[in-house]
Formats: sequence, structure tokens, C-alpha cells
Amino acid sequence: MKKGHSSGNGHQQKEMLRELRASRDRLQNPESRTQGHPSLQSRIDHVVALGDREVGIGGPEFGVRDKSSHYPSSLSTTIPVPRPDPNSESRVPNAAPVGVSGTPIVGGFLLDLGEYNPELMGRNALPTYEKMRRGDAQVRATLAACKLPVQSAKWEVVPAEVGAAPSGRPGQAQGPARTGSSGAGKQTQAKAKEVAQFVKDNLFGGLEFRTSTGALVSQSWDEVVRNALLMLDFGCAVHEDVWTVDGDRIRLRRLAPRHPLTFYQWMVDEDGETLLTLIQYGYRRAQFLRVSLPVEKMSRFTYQQEASNFWGIALQRSMYPHWYAKNSLYRIDAIACERNALGIPVFKLPVGFSKEDKDAAFNFVTQLATHESTGMVEPPGDPSTGFRVVGCEGRVREVMPSIQHHNTMISRAALAMFLELGVEAHGGSRALGQSHTDFFFLALQSLADQVALTLQNTSVRRLVEYNFGEGAPMPKLVAANVQARGLQDIAQALNQFALSGLVVSEDNLRKFIREELALPEESDKGVVAIRGEAVVPEGQVDKGEVAGKSAAWQADRPPQRRTDNG
Repeated sequence: MKKGHSSGNGHQQKEMLRELRASRDRLQNPESRTQGHPSLQSRIDHVVALGDREVGIGGPEFGVRDKSSHYPSSLSTTIPVPRPDPNSESRVPNAAPVGVSGTPIVGGFLLDLGEYNPELMGRNALPTYEKMRRGDAQVRATLAACKLPVQSAKWEVVPAEVGAAPSGRPGQAQGPARTGSSGAGKQTQAKAKEVAQFVKDNLFGGLEFRTSTGALVSQSWDEVVRNALLMLDFGCAVHEDVWTVDGDRIRLRRLAPRHPLTFYQWMVDEDGETLLTLIQYGYRRAQFLRVSLPVEKMSRFTYQQEASNFWGIALQRSMYPHWYAKNSLYRIDAIACERNALGIPVFKLPVGFSKEDKDAAFNFVTQLATHESTGMVEPPGDPSTGFRVVGCEGRVREVMPSIQHHNTMISRAALAMFLELGVEAHGGSRALGQSHTDFFFLALQSLADQVALTLQNTSVRRLVEYNFGEGAPMPKLVAANVQARGLQDIAQALNQFALSGLVVSEDNLRKFIREELALPEESDKGVVAIRGEAVVPEGQVDKGEVAGKSAAWQADRPPQRRTDNG
């Protein structure tokens, strides 16, 4: 089921196979050589040219190979860009890449040329990111604000829309067009529902296995999403597909998390940008191991990936300057509280003091610490001499406003400005807070869609292909209702839809409304149209039954049929 890395779209390989079969037939049937067909040598030359084009070898004209001119003599040599032959039967462009991603990956070690701070490049940044998320309340709260709505979203597996027009979106089935009879269409749609139900049962309740001791271990869907969202903390996250045979099916028994702290090397294909293997270095069974995790067994979630930077750009990266400055300010504030909370100790020496008196007084005031029993008794004498406590004089810059500024910047890095509304000097109306939250949840919906699409194109796709084949209708994994909605908001929305006549309108519109509001799957039982008009479910028109009405009410009414708006 796995396709080769250099196969491109496969059209050239198919044409090569057709040409080879035709050449073999001509060898086995000599009579066909004189029937006006191209010569055997010309066909062989054409097959060779197609093979050269598939692997990226050949001159600009894509004719017969020139063995002396198409290999660069040094790394600085410019590789010629192949162009299709206008006289060739095939119009498929060259599948081999010509450009470069620009991300250096030397021996599996990735170098981010855009990162100006070496301490935050690749693996170097992981200890710093751990300090930030574990030791700073503002960073922790901001990350939680980004993760919790996605984790608590309503995740659903939606059957593929078989027969719909091709949309080009990954994971959407491109089945046969619907016909008037719709017999085959119904069968295919039933297959799509079967596939979606199998995937749903596996992901949302079937991630479990028994240990060697017989104990049942289950993995919740929340754990899967929480591990994927580690890409906000570290830039990328990975889980491994662990399979098991269950009767006549192959199912996922665990989506095992692989922590970013273990990521070591990124092994890529010859093109320098297609990931083949992730090398991990981590602890297992009383020893540290270096293991290879192939790409066909993992799902990789990368936040803000640019070119071939598989590490991504962590959300914490933009928080780092403000976290660093705030840590320094906290230390200054702690020193100020320790030294100046009860004023500055001053010992005024009397006239005619000796050096021993001066040294003793200096040691006393420098070693004096704040304590609940701190105090001093002065001897009788001149009131201008002796020990005094003097408070801060003049204008001293306050530290806390600067700390609050950096807290605000940390929240702004995640578009979570609403976290700072109402904090000390920060004000804001309810409308402003609503605007902030709307934009924030819009960003979180995009994040949830990224997680869903990655899972759909990796783990879900493998699960479907292993059990139903490559041509099976691929379901979609969706995360609806990321923004928390109260019952009052849902009631108002449904009321507005009903007043507009949209509740029993076009099928796709009803489906869109249900996905946005995370409503359960639609049923044809008890559906009532606007203005109290009853809707007759399909298949019950001839029986005189009206959905949503009692038998006594139906007895006084003539049989009704479905209207245009039903």
C-alpha cells in the first residue's frame, strides 16, 4: 500500500509498463511487426526515455540519454532544468524536484538559519522551554487557554460524501457520480458509513490493549489530542501507531506519545525535504537507546513549519524575550522587598568616633536582616546620634508595572489578550473582551483543524487502507464547537435559523449548521417545518403518516406529501 518516494504521480510508470507490454507482444507475435506499428527499437528508446524522465535523468529535450553530460562535476554546478518534449506522447512534467527547501539537514541534524539565538535552535531550546512552561504561571495559563478548548471540542468522524464533486481536499472521497437509480450509490454510501463507524469505534473507544500480566490499558482521546498539542510547547510533537490484529481486522491499540525531548535526528530522502525517519535517543528498560521511527508509523504535528524545518517554531519562542526580562525583574523585586521593605538601616556615629566604632557600625547595618523580632534599644545621649531606620527617599521606579507589561506580551503572543482584561490598570468593556475571544477562538479552530487533518492523513488513512483497501471512502475527522457555547446561544441561533426558514432547507446547509453547533446526527423522525407545517419522512408518504403528530391528529387530517421546503 505504500508508494515509493520517487514515483511522483505514477503516470509515467504506468506508461512505461504499457510500452514494455507492447514490446513484449511484438516479440511474441512477429506478424505484427509489418502492420504499420513503430519499430521495436523506437519503442525501446521511448521506454528508456520515460525511465530517464521518471528518475530525473536526461537532457532538456528528453530524447535518448546522453551519458556524458547530465551529471554535475561539483556541488556548485548548476543542474539543468528538464523540459518535456513537445513531440512526446506524454505531457506529464518531470516528477523529480528541481528547487531546494533551503533548510540544512546535515547527517540528520537540522539547522534553522532563521533562528538568531543559538540557545533556542532545535534541541538546544528544549531545556529553556521546559523552564518556561513549568516555572511561569503566565506561560502556563496561556498554553492552557490554547489547549483546553481544543481538547474539550466535539471530535467526530464524518463519513465520506461519496459521489460529491471533487473538492481537492485531502481525505474526501471522490466516488462515482450519483445516478437516477442510486442503487450502487446507496451501497457505496453504506460502505462509507461502515468505514467511518469502524474508525470512530477504534479512535474514541478502542484504543486499548492488555499487558503481559493481563491488565487492560485504555488510552483516551483526550490523551491523543493533548500529546499533539505539545507542538505549542516545543514546536513539534509525534505519536507512533501501534497496531494489533483483532479477528479479521487490523486496528490501532495505541497512539503512543513520543516526547520531543527524545527527538535527535531527522533523516530525509535524497530531495532533502521528505522526512523518512525520526531518530530518537531515549530511555527504555534500564538503558538509553538510539531508535529509528519510520515516517509510515508516526504522525508528526508541527507548529508553524517553514520549509523543511521539522522542529517548527514553538509558541513559547515568541514568549521567551518577555519571560527572560520578567525573570530578571522578579529578582530585582525580590531584592527590593528584602532590603527596602522596612527601610534602609542607618547608624549615625557620634562625634569623635574611632575606626573600631565605624567598622562595628558598618558590620551591624550590613548584616541586619528583616525579622518579626527585629528591634533596637538606644542608650541615653544626643538624640541625633544612634540607630535610625530611613525609608526610601526620592522617586524610585516601580518594578511591578514592567512585570505586568511582560505578562501582557506573553498573552498577546498567543492572541489571548482577554486574559489581561480587568487586571490592575488594564480595563476593557464587555464588547472588547468579546472581540478578543472571538478572534482567539478563530485561531484555535484553525489549530484544531490542523490536528484533525494531520491525524486524518496519517493514522486514520492507514487504518482505513489496512482494513478496506486504498480505494475505500476516506472519512473526515473534524473538531467542532471549539468555542464553548451556552444553551442560550444555541437556542438563539436555532431560533434565528427557524425564522429564516433554514432548519429544513438544503441538506448541506443543515449539515453545516449541525457541525458548527456540534449537534447530534440528523434523523427524519419528528421533524417539523416552519409555521407548524408537518414534514413527511421519505418512505412514509403513501402510508398517510405525518412525522411529529399523534395518531388521533392524523385521523382528522388527509394524507400529506412532502413539499418543496421539506
